[in-house]
Amino acid sequence: MNTVSSSPTAPAPDRRRPLAELPRVPVPAALPELSSTDLKLGMAGSGAVFSGYVLVHMLGNLKVYQGEEKFNAYAEFLRTAGAPVLPRGTVLWGARAVLTASLAVHVGAAAMLTARAWRANGTLLPRRPRRPRGRRRSPWEVARRSMRSTGGVLGLFTAFHVLDLTTGTRPAASRDFAHGSAYANLVASLSRPPVAVAYAVSMAALAAHLVHGIPEIANDIGAGADRRTQRRLRIGANAFGAAVAVGNTTIPVAVLTRAVR
Repeated sequence: MNTVSSSPTAPAPDRRRPLAELPRVPVPAALPELSSTDLKLGMAGSGAVFSGYVLVHMLGNLKVYQGEEKFNAYAEFLRTAGAPVLPRGTVLWGARAVLTASLAVHVGAAAMLTARAWRANGTLLPRRPRRPRGRRRSPWEVARRSMRSTGGVLGLFTAFHVLDLTTGTRPAASRDFAHGSAYANLVASLSRPPVAVAYAVSMAALAAHLVHGIPEIANDIGAGADRRTQRRLRIGANAFGAAVAVGNTTIPVAVLTRAVR
C-alpha cells in the first residue's frame, strides 16, 4: 500500500489578530526641519549663482552685434568647452546641472519661507504698518514687495526661453528654428513682436528682482549691517540690474528695427 507523505505547510495568517499584535515596520526618523536662517542662506547662495549667470549670459548675448559668424562661434564654444580633455557638452551640461540645482534650492526655500509667513501672519505678505495717506511707495519698496511676482514672471520666461531657443519646441520656437543655428534662431524668434515685448517685460522683472535681491544676499550672509553699506549695495544693485536689463533689451529692439537681421 502506497502512502502519500505531505510536506508541512505554513499556517495561514490570522487576519483577525488585533492591530497591536501585528509586526511593526520600522519608520525612519524624520529629517530635521530647516531653520529660516538655513533657508535664507540657501536663497542667498542660489541667488548669487543666478546673479553671476545673468551677467555672463548678457555679455554672451551681446555678441550678436558682432555678426552671425562670431555669435555662432560663441555658441559652438559653449558646446565644446573642455574638449578634447572632456567629451563634447560636458561643461555645458555641468553648468545646466548647477543652474537647475540652484533653481530648485531658490524656489524651494522661497516656497517654505512664504508658507511660514502665511502661517504666522495669515497672509502671503508680511504685515507692515500702514503708510500715511498721500505717501507713494518708492521704487525700492515696489521691488521689495514684488519679489514673488517678478520671480514667477522669470520662471515662466525661463521655461519659454528654453523651449524657444534650446529645444526648438513649437509653438514657443519659430517655424524657422534649426538646431545649431544660434544666430538665425535668435533673430527669427525676436522678429515676432509678441515675443520681443515679452522678452522686454521679463527683463524689467529681472531688473526689479536683482535690485532687491542683491542687497538681500548681502544681508543674509551678514555683509550689510550698517546704513552706509546698505546704501552702497542699493546703488550697486540698481546699476547691476539696469545694466543687465538694458543690455538684453537692446537685442529685441535691434531685431525689430532691422539693425540685427
